[in-house]
Amino acid sequence: MQMVERVHEFLSEYLKPGDRAVDATAGNGWDTLKLCELVGDSGKVYAFDIQEEAIEHTRERLKEAGLDDRAELFVCSHSRAGEIVTEPIRAFTMNLGYLPGGDKSIVTRMESTISALRSLSDLLCSGGIGTILIYYGHEGGPAEKEAVEEFMASMPANWGQITRMEIVNRKNCPPILYMMEKK
Repeated sequence: MQMVERVHEFLSEYLKPGDRAVDATAGNGWDTLKLCELVGDSGKVYAFDIQEEAIEHTRERLKEAGLDDRAELFVCSHSRAGEIVTEPIRAFTMNLGYLPGGDKSIVTRMESTISALRSLSDLLCSGGIGTILIYYGHEGGPAEKEAVEEFMASMPANWGQITRMEIVNRKNCPPILYMMEKK
């Protein structure tokens, strides 16, 4: 099973109709689509990406599925999520790295990612979940991975539980998945 499938499995366990969720890195729209399916007609998804191309892919994917009314899409950094989203959320997800099939020189950055993690972990309601899938085989990727690891380790135990899942028998920077479960 691919890590993204694991993420969708975890999100499916936590999200229910009427919930609010954030896709901090919309990419090609697969996670946004899954979140929209899970929150139902009465729920809402906020999706962010710095690339217009990614937001357009996401918009098209949602429109094809008839779920475009469940999401608000923003062409901006995920670091702005805390300014834009003002209500508690049940879940958030982010995939760090670059847009699959896109320009590999446009990547997530350590500073904006940590800012987004701070905001999103604050917005997360009790019993909520955050998933962070780190692809770090690009320039700046190892530093971003290290910053995320430091952020996770610095979270107080009374905030909730943070687990890490990784593929250990794969070479070339295998993805790492963090799951944050808020008390």
